[in-house]
Amino acid sequence: MTYRQKRWTAFALPMILLVAVLAILTGLIKAEPAFYRQVSPPDTYDTREKASHLVTRIQDFKYEVRTRPAWGIRIGAEELNCFFAEMMGPRGSFAGWLPSGFHSPRVAIVGDRLHLGVRYGQGWWSTVISLQLRIWLVAEEINVVAVEVCDLRVGQLGIARQSILDALSEAARASHIDVTWYRHGSNPVGLFRFFPDQPHPVSQILTLEVHDGNLTVAGRTRVEAVAPPPSKP
Repeated sequence: MTYRQKRWTAFALPMILLVAVLAILTGLIKAEPAFYRQVSPPDTYDTREKASHLVTRIQDFKYEVRTRPAWGIRIGAEELNCFFAEMMGPRGSFAGWLPSGFHSPRVAIVGDRLHLGVRYGQGWWSTVISLQLRIWLVAEEINVVAVEVCDLRVGQLGIARQSILDALSEAARASHIDVTWYRHGSNPVGLFRFFPDQPHPVSQILTLEVHDGNLTVAGRTRVEAVAPPPSKP
């Protein structure tokens, strides 16, 4: 091998290695989680009908929490995906809920895990950011929900979780929910306390389940302690 060939080889090998690494990283970032590919609802009348029905159910549920001694709701992942597609699309009523650049959220419930995904960017330059959560009601605590962040990825590439912890904390506090974080093994767990300004909460969550494709919430309210609400339209 001549001196010139040796110099070329010394230059080419690192460049080939760099290109290979970049190709692998690009593939990992561009890869979509399996659940995200599988749960996209079609743009049909049925999707729009389910989305509108869910909005009505949630409005009724909020009213029941204030006015009934016992209340509850069960929401399926399919309903949530219809809501995301219709109400949080480009022309949807709730499109502004997503930060700039984010769109097409989707959800799946597998066992006791809640999988959330949202696309960032457009076309070839887009990727899916996915989050895996485990949620449960804390025993012997009133209105405290634990949220374990099990995984956070850009495509198939795992990333640091601090950014999502800050976002969850900010969203909770904006809704007047106290949150504190601790570590369970390698995963962060947030304790979300509802109605923190009430020493003796009027409403109490008794059931919170994420299981078999559904999210179930149920509880009770001391109706006699609540001021009479305005008449329901």
